[in-house]
Amino acid sequence: MKIAVLLGGISYDSQKRTINGILDKAILDKANVYIFTCDGWKYEIPSKYEKGEYNIYRLPDFTKYDGVILNSDTIHDPEAVKEIADRIHAAGIPCVDLNINNPGFMHVEMENRNGIQEIVEHLIAKHHAKNIFFISGPEDSHDASIRLHAYEDAMKANHAEWSEEQIYYGDYSYDAGRRGVTKFLEDASVRPDAIVAANDEMAVGAILALKEAGYRVPEDVIVTGYDDSDIAAYSYPRLTTVRRGEYEAGQFAYNNIVAAIRGEAVEEYTVIPGHAMFSESCGCADCRDADGAQMRENYMKQNVKAHREMEVIKNSSVEFTKLMKMDDLFETLERYIREIGIEYFYLCTCDSLDHYDRELERIMNGGGFLRDTSAYSDELWVPFAYERGEVNNYGSFPKSMLLPEECEMKRAGAFYIIMPIHFQDYCYGYCVAGDYRSAFEGRFYQNFILNLDNAMETIRKQDAMKAMVQGLNHKMSEHFK
Repeated sequence: MKIAVLLGGISYDSQKRTINGILDKAILDKANVYIFTCDGWKYEIPSKYEKGEYNIYRLPDFTKYDGVILNSDTIHDPEAVKEIADRIHAAGIPCVDLNINNPGFMHVEMENRNGIQEIVEHLIAKHHAKNIFFISGPEDSHDASIRLHAYEDAMKANHAEWSEEQIYYGDYSYDAGRRGVTKFLEDASVRPDAIVAANDEMAVGAILALKEAGYRVPEDVIVTGYDDSDIAAYSYPRLTTVRRGEYEAGQFAYNNIVAAIRGEAVEEYTVIPGHAMFSESCGCADCRDADGAQMRENYMKQNVKAHREMEVIKNSSVEFTKLMKMDDLFETLERYIREIGIEYFYLCTCDSLDHYDRELERIMNGGGFLRDTSAYSDELWVPFAYERGEVNNYGSFPKSMLLPEECEMKRAGAFYIIMPIHFQDYCYGYCVAGDYRSAFEGRFYQNFILNLDNAMETIRKQDAMKAMVQGLNHKMSEHFK
């Protein structure tokens, strides 16, 4: 059984929990899961970089899969989402869309209202908060819009006054929480008693900004978040937040896909409720089991891990960008893959090395590119494959296969993380990491792939410059003969 999963912002805790919910079921079933993802997360008009990232969603040939799990609310390019949906419909395979109710797809929704309403009612009834402000997500985000309306409805239901000056539209980042607090303190006609944030990162940013401005949390201003992410547990004070059922949603989505593939009856619409988790940032005792010693140990482990990963990112950046030849890149890449601990890694390129040389020759003679450099070519190559300690390479294979038939990773019960390799909107290909959960635990793997992107662009530009200089020298020598 082959299941494609498409989602964006893979480094966020919410996506990590969704993926783990899918994988923990799929691996037991010996199903293969292909996760197409990228680092694109901006809500404004996509830049060239974002377009290069979103290109990964055009890679899968859905006729080669038995079903799809799509989280379209995390892919912030409406054209890309529509194209994905059209191609899934054309392939005639079942699909579950998380959070967005796409016509013709099953739907698993992680509802966004209940937790926000519980928090607002709690702040009013227990903590007697009157001026409750809200830091929202982006205006064009489906989830953010529902959370904002839940805040507004809860305020009305509890006869609490509010105005537009009490709302700030952020982008789910720490900085957005800081900016929201700055706006509230400088521009609002009243001081907030409480700030409800639409995610934990913005809540933590708000707490830091309040402390810097001389306010105590929760004594002077209460702050709450949403998502029950890792940062909520480690923040001080510990964050009151909303636990959302991403893990459960991932499992429901997988179960529905499997049932649909087998021709069994399925629930077309499933709702996973969220609920508030009250804690120190609103002035309550923590409702979760909190082992201080265990938290300190986990924090220490994370710090050590983060330091090691930062060293890898720094060192690989320095080494990759000074390389002059593709062969040197592959040799250096092997060393880092071993150090990182990835069992299977495939670099799939739109050009073979021979094709690359022919393109350089064309450039030398004043010609252009041999292919559409903004898209994946129909034929691909694997010039570098790392398979459980052994380095290989594979010849051409059709794009629809994703990986060559003979590669060692082709086995039951495996999962694949597929990410784009590009520079701006110039598409080099993609990479596949097999059975590597660390790919969606923090930003380390995405930053490592970004270093690889930059290395390939540096080598290509150096080679192109050399080819142009050689071509110019040849023309000059012919002219003066």
